[in-house]
Amino acid sequence: MWTTEGPEVRVTPGFLLLMAVLFWLDEGVGLLPWGVLACLLHEAGHVAAARLCGGRVERFALSAVGAELTFDYLRPLPYGRDSLVALAGPAVNLLTGGFALMMRWYLPAAMSLGIGAFNLLPVRPLDGGRALYDMLAGSLDADWAERVSTAAAGCVVGALVGMGAVAAARFANVTLLLTALWLLVKTFRS
Repeated sequence: MWTTEGPEVRVTPGFLLLMAVLFWLDEGVGLLPWGVLACLLHEAGHVAAARLCGGRVERFALSAVGAELTFDYLRPLPYGRDSLVALAGPAVNLLTGGFALMMRWYLPAAMSLGIGAFNLLPVRPLDGGRALYDMLAGSLDADWAERVSTAAAGCVVGALVGMGAVAAARFANVTLLLTALWLLVKTFRS
């Protein structure tokens, strides 16, 4: 139901803890501001595409895994338009990252390209997973699309868990492993 009220905005304690840890780990390098800017541009891409498709932001949540947007549409979107909304965020990141690279702004380019590329992984909580499901559901039965996209996500997440375990054992860096485990839980919950 459409109302004149603004979107529900939620900030979790996990998000605040994440920002504190990232600020502490940044050690003056400047990753955090560029990462936040890249994330804001990413979400702005989704919002712009959703508005073009007749939607509005229903809920905006900041959690330990980043920003999560929920949109409200007067009518359900067809698969193609849903893919457009899903891929708009990574497209903005890839475009701004490419521009930053041309300008030789390497840190902003790396942050934007990294966030865009990560979100294109074919794993359901990410934009690439949503676009993969939409593409499959447009040509297959929805049940088969769910099975195939979940299998693809399982393969990708399995590889990420393996690489994360190697990085944790060899370099004492658990970032990829924790991210992969979060994706594993989200994949099989959906």
